Formats: sequence, structure tokens, C-alpha cells
Amino acid sequence: MTVHAAAGDLARALARCAPDHAIDLAGAVALDGPAPHADQWRAWLDQQRHGDLAYLVRTRDERADPRLRNPEATTMLVFAQRYTDGWPDAPSTGWLDGVARYARGRDYHDVLLRAVRGLLGDLRRTWPDLQAYPAVDTGPYLERDWADAAGLGFVGRNTCLIHERLGSGLVLAVAPCNLRLAGWDTAPRPLYEVAARGRLPRPGADRCGSCTRCLDACPTGAITAPRELDAGLCLSTWTIEWQGRAPARRPGPPGGPLFGCDVCQEVCPWNGRARREAAGRPGPAAAYGPLAEHAELDLGDLLTMDADRFRARFRRTPLWRQHPAGLRRNALVVAANAGRVDLLDVVREVAAGDPDPEVRAVAAWAVSKLEDRG
Repeated sequence: MTVHAAAGDLARALARCAPDHAIDLAGAVALDGPAPHADQWRAWLDQQRHGDLAYLVRTRDERADPRLRNPEATTMLVFAQRYTDGWPDAPSTGWLDGVARYARGRDYHDVLLRAVRGLLGDLRRTWPDLQAYPAVDTGPYLERDWADAAGLGFVGRNTCLIHERLGSGLVLAVAPCNLRLAGWDTAPRPLYEVAARGRLPRPGADRCGSCTRCLDACPTGAITAPRELDAGLCLSTWTIEWQGRAPARRPGPPGGPLFGCDVCQEVCPWNGRARREAAGRPGPAAAYGPLAEHAELDLGDLLTMDADRFRARFRRTPLWRQHPAGLRRNALVVAANAGRVDLLDVVREVAAGDPDPEVRAVAAWAVSKLEDRG
């Protein structure tokens, strides 16, 4: 069943309901063809730039055309939620300094999905026959491209979605649904935005100008050209997805990242603007703030964290994706790169007795590097 609605009515409903769920941006795109940039997506995979992330290959066709998964859907709803207001100079948070900002609190999959489901429930009070299938980075969708097409921002040279007033500290959700909107602008704008103040540029507009700070700052050259990312070179891939010893062979910047990398966003002028303009609007959802219990740990604790302690500490946080062995491996790399000779005895113990052979190999490398420093 297709549900017909006026775009203006949906925009007004979103304005009423979105703030209750800390949704910062919402838009819609007609599902009358393949995903935006579907050809570029296929070419990126064909060029082997996906960093051996096999799940992307498995869902290649569905990501290129979501109608394969949802043949009854007529519209893609798109939502965004802030996890930070720009990139302020934050005080040291210990080992969390090496964790990407989105991953310092609760799991964005849970936080945003709960918010979107609540918002869709509110919309059903107006459109009882609304059928929508929300997904947060788990379904076979190219969320960033749909958000770009819906006018929620533009794709910057660092390949992130950037909103001119909120910056790029956004997590995205999509929901293919059975709405068919009337009275739609041919160049979609956000149907709702928390920072609404005048019209934003048309979708797809290049708002980076001559700036190349993200390309210049990328520690591994993963941004190979404007808006082109080689996931196999990206520190986020190495520290989150990669198994084995690759991070020890390619340790990245001094200190090294423990989980993810924010460098290309830290240097982005749009995030500086977002920081300056944050006053006077509601802050990001509180669930994205650093968890108090994280402060109970230090880097030495992470070096020896077994599966039970890992489960107790990091369940329902983004760090869960890393797995215990991955966390220990990355903590070893951070300790070695940071010259933490105070942890040398612990690192030696890991090299001698860790249950994972790959972790032992990284620990042996870390011992050698720390002994050279000592």
C-alpha cells in the first residue's frame, strides 16, 4: 500500500516530533531509480579500494539499488544525529584520546535506531499505514549518498557528509518506506534541520573551495584524491576491521589511534565553524558523551583485557566491534608509538603469554621498540 502525503505536511510533522528524539536532520529522496552514484560505487569495489571488507562485496547490488531489498518502497527517508558540535580542543581523556569521538559513548547503532523508531512511531499517528524499515549502518544502503541527495549536507573532500552549520560529526540512518510525497522541490532540501537559518546550497554543491587540509593531513594518504578514499589505507579500517598484525607494520602517527581516526575531520574548517556556532542550539545527544566508566581504565588495563572483562566493559558501545584481541593489539601499538616504557613489563608479559598468536607477535614488536626507547 502506498501512502500519499504532501511534502509540506511531512516537514511540519518532523518539526514537531524530531526534537523529542534528538534528531538533527531529516530528509527524503524518491526511490525511482538506483542509489545516487551507483556507478561510482561499483567502480570503487572493482578497483579493490574497499580494504578487504567482504560484506561490502556481498551486498554490492543491494547497495546500488535498495529496491532489490525493498521492492514496495517508494521513498527513502534519511536522518542524521550529531555526536559532537565540531572539533573543539578537548582536554586529555587518557586512553580515550586515541578513540574516534563517535565511539566514546554508547553505540550509535542503538542510540540513533531507537531515536528513528520513536520518530517513525510519531509519524504513524498522522499516517497510520506508514511502513518503514529503519537501518543504521547495518542494512545494505549507501547512507551518505542518500543523505547528500536529500540535501542534508554535501560530500566533502574527506568523503564525509558535511552540514554547513553542524559540521561532519553526524551519524546517519535511512528508512525505505511506502510514502509518496507530493509538492516536492526538484532539488531537495532538508525537511527538518535543528540549525535552520536560511537555505543551504543545492545538493551536490562543492563547498570545499580550494581547501585541501584533509588530504594534506591524512596520516596514511588514504584520501587519494578529493572525495576518493582507499579503505585499505585508512587507519579506521586498520584499527577496527583489520585482523592480524597490519597496525604494527603501519603504526600511523606518534601515539597512534586505538579505535578509528578523526584527523580529516579535526582539520576541516567546517567543523571549526560548527564549533563556533554551537552556542544557542541544543547539544548533541547525551548518549554520545564519554562514558564515566571509561575513566576507570588506563592503557595498561587494555593491554591485558580478556574476553569477560571486555564484554562487561564495552558491550553496547562501538568498541565492541573491535573484539578483545583487536583491542589488546591496538593498545600495544599505541603504547609502543607513545614510548610508554612504564608499561614495558606488561608488554613483555603479553608477548610471552597472550592467548592470541597475532597479539603475541605485535607485543614482541612493541617490546623491541620500547627497549630501544629505554
